[in-house]
Amino acid sequence: MNTELLSIYLNDHLTGAMAGTELARRISRTHPELRVLADDVEADRKELLDFMRQAGVESRPHKEAIGWLVEKAGRLKLNGRVLGRSPLSDVLELETLRVSIEGKVALWRTLRKLNSFDDTRLERLARRAESQAELVDQYRLNLAPQAFNSPNVSGVDVERTFTVASTPEGVVEYLRDFSRAEQWDPGTVSCTRLDDGPVEVGSRWRNVSSFLGRKTELVYELTRDDPGGLQFVGRNDTATSTDDISITPGDAPGTARIAYHAHVEFNGLAKFGAPVAKLALEKLGNDTEKNLIRVLGPVR
Repeated sequence: MNTELLSIYLNDHLTGAMAGTELARRISRTHPELRVLADDVEADRKELLDFMRQAGVESRPHKEAIGWLVEKAGRLKLNGRVLGRSPLSDVLELETLRVSIEGKVALWRTLRKLNSFDDTRLERLARRAESQAELVDQYRLNLAPQAFNSPNVSGVDVERTFTVASTPEGVVEYLRDFSRAEQWDPGTVSCTRLDDGPVEVGSRWRNVSSFLGRKTELVYELTRDDPGGLQFVGRNDTATSTDDISITPGDAPGTARIAYHAHVEFNGLAKFGAPVAKLALEKLGNDTEKNLIRVLGPVR
């Protein structure tokens, strides 16, 4: 067997595997329900590395680096939004991931023809990749109508995903009362409840925040409250802020994985300040993640 050609072939697929892994991870941050898929894609990359070791083929770090860069460069594609995440992003990313998985199916089938590797193992991997492709395609087709029928809006988005040492139920119970934003939101100066009774969908709070050196006031409403997450929508004359918080069990017992997505839609002349706001919101996103880990418990 021409080991030089095999080395080129496997390393080229390693580049694609790294790009696919990074893309699957990014998709799972937006859609936590696809986290298992992302874990499987990562496991397939490790399987490829194992086959390369068996064949005496040395992995070339620059190839994996290229794959990492390719995925990051893919984020620069036009999607109908200048700063925010477009609904079209989901469709395009899932289509790209589908192509990556199809390449992986071709890889496993090719290696089976060489008769130099465990045929049963390769057959299992090929079937798993085919199942991955089917899942991605179903998910993409389900999202397509929503993406193309979405309103033409603009704004800025900030997303963070992290794990805390609290149960999902405990996280929901803590975050449900938005007045606690004073404890974890670095921009909040004060947050007071505007109504009485149990916290439920429709409950409202007056939130005073410091942003870009100025105080701003929004009235927030709890618009989603279920075991899988919460949504708060805040409004004033210049902006609408939507905080989507998805909460799922973590990998370890007693932990929870939080996917935090903030979208700010600016009105009128405030739209011209969006680029500066994006930078400020990214920093706030980092600080919010740190504060939530602190109050809900770091994973040891």
